[in-house]
Formats: sequence, C-alpha cells, structure tokens
Amino acid sequence: MKFHMVDRIIGFERCRSIRAAKTVSFEEYQLKFTFGDQPCLPESLVLESLVLESLFQSGVWLIMLSSDFAKMGLLVRAQEVRFIEPVRPGQTMFLEVQARSYRSDGVLFDGQARVNRKTVAYGKGCLASVVQLAEYFAPDDLKVLFSEIYRPDKRDQA
Repeated sequence: MKFHMVDRIIGFERCRSIRAAKTVSFEEYQLKFTFGDQPCLPESLVLESLVLESLFQSGVWLIMLSSDFAKMGLLVRAQEVRFIEPVRPGQTMFLEVQARSYRSDGVLFDGQARVNRKTVAYGKGCLASVVQLAEYFAPDDLKVLFSEIYRPDKRDQA
C-alpha cells in the first residue's frame, strides 16, 4: 500500500474485525475551509481520501493478517458511504471495520470512523475481492510495516 492511511493498528480478530487509527497531519491536506479561518478538510477529500481509504486499508490489513500475509483485498464496491462531521488536521480518527461475510474469494465489511468518540463517517457494504498479496506487494515488507504500526491498546479508543 503506497499511501499509508493507517498509522496504527490497535487490535484485530482474524476474519472478523480490526481497529486502527489515522491522525490527520497538518502537512497532509491542510486546506482552508471556504467559510472561516480554521484549517479544515473538505468533505469530499475526507470522505474519499481519508475516511474511505483509511477504512478500506484497515479492511485490507484484516485480510492480510487473517491470511498470514498471503492475500489482500481490492475494492470492488462500497454500497453506502456517509460523511457526518468534518475532520480537522491534528485530529485522530479511530477506525473500526467488521467483516459481515468472509470467504476465500471476497470479504464484505462495514466500517466507521470516530473522532473524540463521535462517528464522523461510515461505510456499509464494502466488498473486497481477495487476491494474492505477492502479486502486488512484497509480503516481507508489509510484515515489517505491521511490526512498526501494531500497537495493541486494551482501552476502548473509539
């Protein structure tokens, strides 16, 4: 995954769920809101680049971890995606993804992003086609990345 939209993996349950986090940096996408002085990310950018991509990459991590880095997912569709609240630089989104159906050829999952325990966006009916990881990325490189970003936290962060 060239664009790392998951900064930290907090926990996961194989083939079932994953919890992750993404902090929006000031260097990354700092734009002025049309009406005001505070830096704010436009809804479309948050929805497409941050929330949806962060949620989907969390789902891909779930597939990779559940297959011992043999498989990954490619997004086929997202049935419904909703933006509820703006996300500002410096805020951390806590991501939760739950697999509704986990099969060898595809994974159907739902996810939500929260900031300060408030849901800011969610995706339902995200379908990933399962493919061989080694056809796209070096599994050993992703194992190293996982060792760097996996920091389990027993406290409820969402």
